[in-house]
Amino acid sequence: MHDTAGVHPLGRAGKARLTVLLAAVAAGCASSQERSGEPPGGEPSEVRAGAAQSTLHVTNRNWLDMRIYALRGSERINLFSVTSMRTDSVPLPDRILTGGGFRLLADPVGADPYRSNTIYLRPGQTVWWRLENTLNQSSIWVY
Repeated sequence: MHDTAGVHPLGRAGKARLTVLLAAVAAGCASSQERSGEPPGGEPSEVRAGAAQSTLHVTNRNWLDMRIYALRGSERINLFSVTSMRTDSVPLPDRILTGGGFRLLADPVGADPYRSNTIYLRPGQTVWWRLENTLNQSSIWVY
């Protein structure tokens, strides 16, 4: 509150300290990636180098065999095939984890392909994708 004389309750020294404090907080909010020149959303390269491998596990409950791809921008990365009524896994390439997210594509033999929602993954996390017989009822988990 202001007193009747129009003097701020913090006074000039208090306002100056508050301004310095707010400037310090704002500077501290800048991420280390922005300061280091790394792209936002990615891990610094030295952190990625020592990180655990990310893995994709696919349970194919569909009657058809599936070819599994990772989609990143216009790039289509062939990962592996999973036979009908089987579960299989593969380590995910590091290039999928850098930058933004990626999508998975299940391409059944003799039917229309199915795409997952965008996945944002950190190194060491695991993706579980369960493909149902009706593909649009499939589910995905990230741990």
